[in-house]
Amino acid sequence: MKHLRANGIHISGSTQKRKLRKIGYYHGYKGYRFAKSSSNRLPLSDFNQIVALHDFDMRVKALLYERIMTVETALKNRVLEAVLDHSGSEHFDVIYKKSLTAYRCTGKHHKNAKDAKTAYKNEWSRRLSLRTVIDRLIASNHETRAVVRHFRDKDEDIPIWALFEIMTLGNFGVFYSCLHDDVKSTICDDLHMPRGNFDPPLTLQRMIFAFKDLRNAVAHNSIILDVRFKTGRISKSVGELLKFEMGTIDVDFDEITDYVLLITYLMARLQFTKTECRQLIQGYREIVERYRGLLPYSIYSQFIGTQTRSKLNAAEAFIKTL
Repeated sequence: MKHLRANGIHISGSTQKRKLRKIGYYHGYKGYRFAKSSSNRLPLSDFNQIVALHDFDMRVKALLYERIMTVETALKNRVLEAVLDHSGSEHFDVIYKKSLTAYRCTGKHHKNAKDAKTAYKNEWSRRLSLRTVIDRLIASNHETRAVVRHFRDKDEDIPIWALFEIMTLGNFGVFYSCLHDDVKSTICDDLHMPRGNFDPPLTLQRMIFAFKDLRNAVAHNSIILDVRFKTGRISKSVGELLKFEMGTIDVDFDEITDYVLLITYLMARLQFTKTECRQLIQGYREIVERYRGLLPYSIYSQFIGTQTRSKLNAAEAFIKTL
């Protein structure tokens, strides 16, 4: 508390002391003293502002958590169905030979022979890396995860559905990226993703990795309001597809609202009900409006953009068309 006061934050009394103990020093000050980067310090002057920021962040994570986990499971199931149908087998070795063959499709994506050769090598290398990842997953889970131990003890190959149970979302993203174009197209057609000027298989791949960063941040209770969890630049094609489908303004994933749009879109394409999709949008809208009144605009505006309402309105209009 002395340190906070020394940094210009008014804090005093047993009530605020208990709150600081509850949320911790990192979440109570270190994590919320800036937005996105440590050089962008927030104009904090009172501990109640920190508490409000913490509560804001926690409420958004609570809203997203269940939906993120359900979307992850539903997406894995759609991919699993397509892979089983394409390979005709649940065994990884067969799937590896028949379906995890994106390297065979590089020629049609690159007219230049040199580019095609480079892409072929990269896809082949990624495929080899995936096999190594799968072996490591089995090695690290065969004692602790019953779904793996069961097949080990029966001396049977571990089916692909069991491997999906132990894959991280990042592992899953690599698995998807290694699939043959025919499998990816089947998945995107099943999700009714638009074609036209878009490349649905590639865009879905990029969506998975964008979604992965948020999923990991929420699961590990990291701060998400300022999207500091992003591990890299998200392709413009993802934002362009959301803009086209939802009729919204630019989506660049520089604010958490854009990730709410992404989750809503995936829910819609995975055939969640309109009610479920609307509940996400409405729940987020209510949280945003609540903290717009609790935080000074100079702080609130660092996390929530001026176009948030119009984006949410566009998302709701999109849901009505489903």
